Amino acid sequence: MKSGNVFWGVILVVIGLLFIFKNLGFIYFDWCSIFNLWPLLLVLFGIAILPIKNLFKVLLSIIALFAGVMIFSFSDSCYNNFRITHDNNRYYFNDDDDEDYEIDEQVFTEPYNSDIEYAELQFDAVAGKFRIKNVTNDLLYFNREGSVGPYSFISKNLGNKQSIQFRLKNSHYRLRKWKNEVDIKLNENPIWDFDLDIGAAKVDLDLSKFKTRKIKIDGGASSVEIKLGDKHNKTRLNIDSGVSSISIKVPEKSGCEIFTSTVLSSKNLYGFDKYEKHTYRTPNFSMSENKIYINIDAAISSLNIRRY
Repeated sequence: MKSGNVFWGVILVVIGLLFIFKNLGFIYFDWCSIFNLWPLLLVLFGIAILPIKNLFKVLLSIIALFAGVMIFSFSDSCYNNFRITHDNNRYYFNDDDDEDYEIDEQVFTEPYNSDIEYAELQFDAVAGKFRIKNVTNDLLYFNREGSVGPYSFISKNLGNKQSIQFRLKNSHYRLRKWKNEVDIKLNENPIWDFDLDIGAAKVDLDLSKFKTRKIKIDGGASSVEIKLGDKHNKTRLNIDSGVSSISIKVPEKSGCEIFTSTVLSSKNLYGFDKYEKHTYRTPNFSMSENKIYINIDAAISSLNIRRY
């Protein structure tokens, strides 16, 4: 039997199992999300033509299929058929089967004072949608709405530095139907460090307004969009991810160096020159006062980095 027949046979079996799991209620995705999975065909074709053993091809394909379905099961279309009802200040999502589950909201704020020169945000994203974009007069504003949680909030003052941690408490929720949306606003004055464990989540970080020193992101099957700014003279971004879609924007005035160690990844680096193996730089890197260092260690990923 040809190895190619075995490979594609296993892929069809895995796809069938995914639909069985959906019908049994273990995972959830709608037909609109299925159309978003077409890039997986390119990934599977690429794996099929790799000069590696058939067993490795099968294992990589299984990882890609499950991760792709999990990512797109978090998309907006998963909520299109839901309606929100309100009863005694408690919110519920109702689907076509009239099954209810509770939606709640958490809001945290941390006051700002001028003695704070540095701030650190540690956050367990786990799953859902997370956004950092707007500014606040407080040091931090946190708003979460959904059926995942609650989060614990810990703030420690370390002299001229404030450390803020968000940790997900023990939470029971069905993967089939849930919602978790988090919006975070930050103060522009301190120099910020970020340590994010994003699991299987969609993350949108517009940090162009903030003085950003360090960003560490550990991701599983995730979608990450980051916009960096030029408010600090040295910014370091480290991403360690599994199956991810990664999009990064860096300012043209800043010099940027990228080191990538990726496997089975599509890579588009706009405005960068290859400096040495795995290393790329912008033409203005050596002469720029502000520098951005990006280190990406990823498995099966789509990587896009451009200047703006």
